[in-house]
Amino acid sequence: MAKRTDPPRRQRDARSDASVGSVERHIEGTYGLPTGSVTISRPTGRDARSDKTVGRLKREYEKP
Repeated sequence: MAKRTDPPRRQRDARSDASVGSVERHIEGTYGLPTGSVTISRPTGRDARSDKTVGRLKREYEKP
């Protein structure tokens, strides 16, 4: 098995009390993406508000 040369970037799932905006910024920073390039969307396809929590967003996806 080949040895990993780069350190792992993603360590764990987002906390349920984290805001969607902070998760978007974290993803952009981790992968060196430009600001505004990452958007997290709701099940309807619209962008999620940046102050919405990850837990509330997960509940939207679990609704039948």
